[in-house]
Amino acid sequence: MKRSYAILLVAAGLLFGSCRNGDEDDTTQEYGINSGQSGTIIAADNDQGGQTTIPSSGGTSSVQAGTSGGAGGKSGIDAGVKGGDTGESGKDASENDAEVGESGAEASDSGIDAEEIEPTDFESCYASLESECDFAELDTADEISQLACSAIKFISIPLVDGSSYGPVTIQSGPYGGAAIWNAGAGTEFVNPVNIAEVVCIPIGIMTFAQPDPVNQQLYNLRDMDWSLYTIYRPACFKEGEKYPVITWANGTCGEQAGYAALLAVVASHGFVVISSNSTWTATPPTNIVQTRALDYAEALNEDPDSILYQRLDLDKIGAMGHSQGAGATRAAAIDPRIDALILWNAGTSNDKPFLDVSGDGDIGGNTPASMAAAVNASTQPGAWVYTHRTLNTGGVNTGHLVLMEQPDRVWSLAVNWWKYMLKDDPEAKKMFVGDDCGFCNMADEFEYGHNSLLQ
Repeated sequence: MKRSYAILLVAAGLLFGSCRNGDEDDTTQEYGINSGQSGTIIAADNDQGGQTTIPSSGGTSSVQAGTSGGAGGKSGIDAGVKGGDTGESGKDASENDAEVGESGAEASDSGIDAEEIEPTDFESCYASLESECDFAELDTADEISQLACSAIKFISIPLVDGSSYGPVTIQSGPYGGAAIWNAGAGTEFVNPVNIAEVVCIPIGIMTFAQPDPVNQQLYNLRDMDWSLYTIYRPACFKEGEKYPVITWANGTCGEQAGYAALLAVVASHGFVVISSNSTWTATPPTNIVQTRALDYAEALNEDPDSILYQRLDLDKIGAMGHSQGAGATRAAAIDPRIDALILWNAGTSNDKPFLDVSGDGDIGGNTPASMAAAVNASTQPGAWVYTHRTLNTGGVNTGHLVLMEQPDRVWSLAVNWWKYMLKDDPEAKKMFVGDDCGFCNMADEFEYGHNSLLQ
């Protein structure tokens, strides 16, 4: 058994290390989520420029999640959560809860039970927000499902100099954000569980030697089932609108809690993000989970019992992933359903337009020059971002974890890219192209460039 663990640990190290292709006032919004799987809600407030207040040591940071603003400031790893009561109905969503994971009990045909209560109108939904939720205090899916939040606060991260980063409160976009924990139970879209998952807790997570508060958030799976999915969606829907779909792939041993803040904020701007819970997303037999998530999305869109019924724009699909998950995204890019990519810490693509994100302290020793060269060599429209101000946690390759430890600094990149690529948003486009583009003059935060094909 020790030999098996050693082999798995070596594999984890290789995947972490070789995934780059050489080539106080936020609002987390709630809404009636489907009363099936546990729901996580993050909410949002406005769609104006992003704004961050950077506190001194031990202070608190507030990040507004607008469409086109700069990034910067402190960090939060996780997202707020929601479920429970919806609107004015006063009914508890737990009445319809379907058991998932090892229980094997069936939910609806799509793995998400229908709401008994029809949503109220958008304004009423948006007004039904609680002030703030502290994700670190939530230990189970049931606890998560009882919350409806207008803001989410995450842990303070201790730094080597004795100061700390955060805690941070992140305000999301104009729809609010919700997450459905353990979606897909009892459906044909349940995935195999990769045997390598056993190495992650605690060995794999400890690979980066991050402070204990960070690791503890990942060790706590909150009843997560690796064979199922987490769906991040707008908390409040507008009548007649359909929402682009993004399929997400986790990095090696990157448990869902580590990405929840980023993905929920993206969803709060009018996207549906479907993430397999697997953390071995480019490793057989789970190297198919990212495209299976799109198959699942198609089924949800046709299931009258799903809260996503006829709400998905399946002609506008993006894919993104982190580390090993970005490798999975590069592989999935050949799927004709996928229109564009974000590759977090793992290279470029010759298949679809892409945004490549790396930075100081990342695995592989990237530099702005090496990223620019790789992007310029691509046959697809592409852009690159090289982040600075990586946290000095005393850990290893902390720059590989910016999207997990400092999502407040990078959500704007993701939201604007997807608005540009999947919504044809002209203001979002201006963040990436033009002589005076929004991300072109933020050298203290990151360096940015794009190739001539991105226009």
